[in-house]
Amino acid sequence: MHIGFIGLGNMARAIIAGMRENDSFRNASIIGSDHNMDKRLELGERWGVTILEDDISVAMQADMLVLAVKPQALPVLFKRIIPVRKPGQCILSLAAGKSLVWLAKSLGTESPVIRAMPNLAARVGSSVTALCANDQVIETQKNLATEIFGAVGQAVWMTEDLMKAFSTITGAAPAFTFLYLEALTSAGLKAGLPKKMALEAACNMMIGAAKLVLKSGEHPASLIDQVTSPGGTTIEGMHTLKALGFEHAIHEAIAAVIRKDGSLSV
Repeated sequence: MHIGFIGLGNMARAIIAGMRENDSFRNASIIGSDHNMDKRLELGERWGVTILEDDISVAMQADMLVLAVKPQALPVLFKRIIPVRKPGQCILSLAAGKSLVWLAKSLGTESPVIRAMPNLAARVGSSVTALCANDQVIETQKNLATEIFGAVGQAVWMTEDLMKAFSTITGAAPAFTFLYLEALTSAGLKAGLPKKMALEAACNMMIGAAKLVLKSGEHPASLIDQVTSPGGTTIEGMHTLKALGFEHAIHEAIAAVIRKDGSLSV
């Protein structure tokens, strides 16, 4: 069983690192290609990836072929690899906006295709990855995909119609979260805290708040009520956020990402 990667950028490196640190993949055959020599050397030396000459060579050998390239690169890539693909090969695409139907049509209607949308937290084993598959994917292939993304966090299977909204929250919203953390840190700095202290406080606060929601099962609105008291300091801040359109900005940002994703879809 060969697991192949075409494209060895940040996400591919995070996934491969997680796989190698997991007992299930410690000795697995991982092959890959990338036009960048430095990436090839790093993955080969550090994580035991067998680096092949080009993407055609990877497509010829891989049983599960992970496409870790930009969506706009797929048409040209497919022209190269379709004539040489290994029979029965399952395609695992990380490309945003390219549907199962588009992928299967481009590759051949009988191709087993899985879409996966991991996020940046794969680098620390905490990704939440959305997955969906077409009808040609068999159970063993689904199980392998679950194991791959389980090695870097949580794998969540769903129907494709839920992918856009789900992957927007898990894939794009981390950037919004980093912006929020940056703002909290800056505010703490302005109030007199050392920058490192402010950043660590903000990060740990966010981790604790998220854990509380997940473990308590309480709705965020209920927890807000528990933090705010009549005439208190927190409710003053909450009203300021609402007056400045905090919630509206989040809704609009999520909608903008979904619209952009739709413009990439075919």
